[in-house]
Amino acid sequence: MSSPTSPAPGPDTPDPDGGNDGAPGPRWSSEEEDSAAYLGELMAAAAAGEELTAQDISGAGFGQHGTAHQLHPGPVLATLVHAATADGKVLATLSDDDLIGVIAAVRRIGSFAAWAEMTAIREFATRPDPRRPDPRRPATPGTAPGATPEAPSGAAPDPASGVPSGGACGGRGVDARDPNAAVAGLPGGPRVREFAAEELAPDLHLTWQSAAGQIAYACTVAARLPRTFAALRAGQIHPVHVRIIEDETAFLADQHIAEADQKLAEAARSKTFGELRYHAHRLVLKLDPESALRRKNQARKDAHVRAFREGSGNAGMVARELPPDEVLASWQHLDQRARDLRAAGIPGTLQELRVRAYLDLLQERDTRTTPPAPGQDTHPGDADGTSATGETGGPGESDGPGGNGGPGGNGGSGRGPRNGPGGNGGTGAGRPTGHTGPSLAAQVTLTIPWATSQGSSATPGEAGGFGLLDPGTARDLVAAAARHPDTRWCYTALHPDGTAAAHACAPGPHPAGPPDPRTLKFNTVIRGPCDHAQARPGYRPGRTLRHLVSARNATCTAPGCGQPAARCDLDHTTPWHHGGPTCPCNIAPLCRHHHRCKQAQGWWLDQPEPGVLRWRTPAGRTHTTTPTIYAL
Repeated sequence: MSSPTSPAPGPDTPDPDGGNDGAPGPRWSSEEEDSAAYLGELMAAAAAGEELTAQDISGAGFGQHGTAHQLHPGPVLATLVHAATADGKVLATLSDDDLIGVIAAVRRIGSFAAWAEMTAIREFATRPDPRRPDPRRPATPGTAPGATPEAPSGAAPDPASGVPSGGACGGRGVDARDPNAAVAGLPGGPRVREFAAEELAPDLHLTWQSAAGQIAYACTVAARLPRTFAALRAGQIHPVHVRIIEDETAFLADQHIAEADQKLAEAARSKTFGELRYHAHRLVLKLDPESALRRKNQARKDAHVRAFREGSGNAGMVARELPPDEVLASWQHLDQRARDLRAAGIPGTLQELRVRAYLDLLQERDTRTTPPAPGQDTHPGDADGTSATGETGGPGESDGPGGNGGPGGNGGSGRGPRNGPGGNGGTGAGRPTGHTGPSLAAQVTLTIPWATSQGSSATPGEAGGFGLLDPGTARDLVAAAARHPDTRWCYTALHPDGTAAAHACAPGPHPAGPPDPRTLKFNTVIRGPCDHAQARPGYRPGRTLRHLVSARNATCTAPGCGQPAARCDLDHTTPWHHGGPTCPCNIAPLCRHHHRCKQAQGWWLDQPEPGVLRWRTPAGRTHTTTPTIYAL
């Protein structure tokens, strides 16, 4: 293995001892020199376009003590692996010894590929910022050339800069490590440039958060764990080994990191993932016992409760990083509540009654005095688990005009100043009166075909932030939303291609269930050329325009971003103060983060037609997002 000050092993360097720790190795024997000469002949033949045979591959020495088995990743090893695996007939003739050697060689190449990707990511993220003023965008007094001074609606300016506040990529909220802290001590003092993750994300098919996490990880490993990083390059350890070492040493004090890096990089060469995790944990505690407390305190800052969809279609809730004493006390309280239910004669196993007690406590009710309605409690989690989705999504769905016959769709909608179709304005504080079963304020968007809600279709629905709903669950959620006084109903009719065609909102509550969409007036969702008939005279779009735009683009219009439109800013693509109209052809939802990204120098965004957003990054790459296609 190479030390940080010694050159890394070159590609295709034979490693007689199975490694390269920088110490002088044994001199090659004449037999080894002959093997190297033989590999040279094979490479010359491959370069001349000749196909290598099974005999050639066998002679290359993929066996346990052969020459190819000792090669570091590089062109020679890659050529041999390609020749061995590209033709199944060659692979079938290899001995078991050689075949295992080929598999091990593929893994070494994979380790090198992981190293190369991390190295390139770090280079991109830390090189000097190439952003330059855009000559097409005029500057205004007090604004940097190329920047868009229009602030996200509702954003508080930073007291120091006057720029709306927002988290930069790569912070602790993204990957629990700050990449700038990792590179601060490197020669030249490089910094991770803002919005590097947003540039990378579309081409890597990642969210910007995932890309930011990869940047933070690459910077951290390269800066803090140089020996581990060199071992990865040499193909001596697997990328999972690196992930384990980085995670276990994340809170290790700086004065101990070099020793841990050296010892763990060496240990990883011969240990399974589980063995390395155990070994690393013991080593870190031995070197720095206080690291465990630092990890615990930092993780507690990420305490959260989250609802999610189970693979079965049911729902789940999880709470993470909570104080142990409170968790144990809460569990004891929950268990006692379940036993009280059993003593009161509520049927079910103790496990089922714990579920019922859990849901009772969260919804401030008591099954002993208000038992569930008949038919709603065949499984204690069925009636109530779906009411806790906790997110806001896109608009309603239907088989409406231009579809396959339905008049429209339905989606629960709340009330509030930033409410999209099916948006997020209700307080959620209402209590059901005179009805049994859960009460769901439609702060959760229910995307449910009208025919499904009426029981005449088996088309699935969807709950924003939760996922797909089978028809029965979809109807249960419609009923739950109807029981809540804060629920409002919105409808979106679809084109045959699944994009929004028209939208309508029903005024007032409807406790009996969603109203018939045929009684409502629908407004057209504009596509193609725009005559500005739906434009508003002022800066802020009205409720109708907000709903139409959010129905057209149900999520943030940045590439790969899934933030629901109801939680986004409605941004003027061409800024208002530059003459941009408040019109569907110039308005689109952008989450707060991508609103800031759009305003950064070097970025360019235009909307060539309503709902089609074309992004150009500082690197000159372009990415286009289009209106939402709803699943029919």
